[in-house]
Amino acid sequence: MKSRTPLGFTLGMLALVAGAAVTAACGPTKESEVPNPNAASSGEDGVAYGEGPPMPAGNGKPGGPAVNEGTARSHDVYDKENTDVVLARAARSVKDNCGQSANEDGKAVGPWGKVTIQVLLGHNGHTKNVTVPEPNASSPSGKCILQAFSGLTFPPWNGQDTQVDWEVELVKPPAGAAPTTTKKK
Repeated sequence: MKSRTPLGFTLGMLALVAGAAVTAACGPTKESEVPNPNAASSGEDGVAYGEGPPMPAGNGKPGGPAVNEGTARSHDVYDKENTDVVLARAARSVKDNCGQSANEDGKAVGPWGKVTIQVLLGHNGHTKNVTVPEPNASSPSGKCILQAFSGLTFPPWNGQDTQVDWEVELVKPPAGAAPTTTKKK
């Protein structure tokens, strides 16, 4: 008798749940329940309907392009909603961590407060460039901002690269938060 590991059990349960979700999302599975749009049927007047060439997928117009009418946004511009989520996450990381960035002497020197940076969003779904204004650019906190916003990923699009302005906040660490050094006796 084989004993199950917790990981194997968890993976098995996830596969079962995923399979059930796919089955539920796909609709009816009986062939008799699925209507065939190309099947011939006759009306009360005896005329057969549904005969002839099949209709194309998409907008239902013969010869026309298939159109996905379910999409609400254009793929020529960046997905603002999802990209804003990624940028906001990076800004939270800056607020939580970058104000404490220390110089070579181990001291957090600032400057602190709100800073508007510029992020060049590449149409391939990756950050292309981050511009931090002076006096932050040359400070340890500016380097921390660059690191937080470099390498972000977001939904790609077909249009041109887009530059956005984004506000981040550098929070001054409390006076007692500095690392203490102990002297040996």
